[in-house]
Amino acid sequence: MKKLILAALAGFVVLQACNNDKASTNESTTDKDTTTGTTATTDHSKMNDMNMNNDLMNAMKPSMEQAEAMKMTGDFDYDFASMMIHHHQGAIDMSQVELSKGSDALVKGWAQKIIDAQKAEISQFQKFTTGNKPAEMKHEGGEQHNEMHEIHEKTAKDMNSMTMTGNVDKDFVMMMKTHHEGAVEMAQNELSHGKNYEMKKMAQKIIEDQNKEIKEFNDWLSKNK
Repeated sequence: MKKLILAALAGFVVLQACNNDKASTNESTTDKDTTTGTTATTDHSKMNDMNMNNDLMNAMKPSMEQAEAMKMTGDFDYDFASMMIHHHQGAIDMSQVELSKGSDALVKGWAQKIIDAQKAEISQFQKFTTGNKPAEMKHEGGEQHNEMHEIHEKTAKDMNSMTMTGNVDKDFVMMMKTHHEGAVEMAQNELSHGKNYEMKKMAQKIIEDQNKEIKEFNDWLSKNK
């Protein structure tokens, strides 16, 4: 009987140790550097806290949530203009954080340029949506275009899954690069499906301007790893 009790106690200790190991795995992961043989532990809970408390992330969320809640009318030009109002506002809000908390003069210059350009474009989009009642435009199969919502959802997911570094300049450039890529994709869909000359012209300008800025962001990130 004594031997059975001792064996049961030993099994309980082993089981408890395994459970503790699993709990530790949920909080962190250990990665081995094959070049040096050393190991590095990444605390995912701290990474999530950094994302949640990041001013850039918090600045982006309201406009992204408004775009997500936006109901498509079926008029691609109208929906493009409406979606871009929210999308541009997110870029402006993040740029204002960069201006107030960033330290890199070049990056702050980009932020100011984004604010100036996208405020002007928001004004044009608002003028269009105010002066134009949405017309119902559908696919041959009878379903409304939903490409822009899908692009927005992917952009929001990509940005929310980013790991923030805590460096405002670097985080701003990383986020704005992805944000611009979403805008370019939506503008390309406007060129493919839109009918209004003014909106298609604005879409072409967004593609040209933001692709140029994306290249500048990539160059800066490659020099500031």
